[in-house]
Amino acid sequence: MKMKKTLLVLAAMALLVPSMAFCRHYTTGSTKARTEQAGSVMGQGTNSPLLQVTVPSGVANERLNYAAMVVYFNTRYHIPNCVIYDYSATEATMSDAPGAERRKDYKFNPDPNCSASPDWRDYKGSGYDRGHMVPAMDMKWSRTSMTECFYMTNMCPQEHGLNAGCWRTLEETVHKWTKRDKRLIIATGPVLGNNMEMIGPNRNIAVPKAFFKAIYAPGQGRAIAFLFNNVRTTGGIKDHVVSVSYVEKVTGLKLFPGVSQQVKSHSDYSQWK
Repeated sequence: MKMKKTLLVLAAMALLVPSMAFCRHYTTGSTKARTEQAGSVMGQGTNSPLLQVTVPSGVANERLNYAAMVVYFNTRYHIPNCVIYDYSATEATMSDAPGAERRKDYKFNPDPNCSASPDWRDYKGSGYDRGHMVPAMDMKWSRTSMTECFYMTNMCPQEHGLNAGCWRTLEETVHKWTKRDKRLIIATGPVLGNNMEMIGPNRNIAVPKAFFKAIYAPGQGRAIAFLFNNVRTTGGIKDHVVSVSYVEKVTGLKLFPGVSQQVKSHSDYSQWK
């Protein structure tokens, strides 16, 4: 009951997102060849129509296409609105292989393709982690994908107790589900609202009140989503299950075009265990 009350509060908060300038789209000039290469080896890369996210017209947005993910970046709050990727069992298996890229070899960097990108130093002393939206564990199959997932446009300020706890458990679980289900479309991002805490030297990086992860399995025709408050979290991931439709309601985003509302409104954790 407590969780349901929290979600209702978040729903009301999401409706208060302030009006912003017209959305614009940006595609990195050097990404096309990398995307085509990744797509030819692993699947559709970032060409999948399921990676199209509709961001509300009143929310600042800049689209950034990368080899293995698409970032919808909020240029006002300097965090992503959503980051989404088409993940295959082949990529997950390669990420777990002995010869995969190692996280310790990579550092956080400002995104060279986005002038609004924070610097990694902007989070110093804030008390928050640089929380990956697309986790590094999923990108270890490629040097390019690992480099790009460490861009600061893929980060949000995240409470360490969440980032290193229940959130990490969810990431590990979804990684395993990908191997089992062969292919998943995974969307992750913050829930924005009014009166968010701001960090950084210029106090211009928003600290979200909550985070979502929405998942669609094309081969099985089922979907599920999770919603976490940005606090140290206890309990299992099952306690945070919501529907994709609910995520769309609280964020204003439109996810997984072409997938029926019947699928997006149904969220049965027992089908995913």
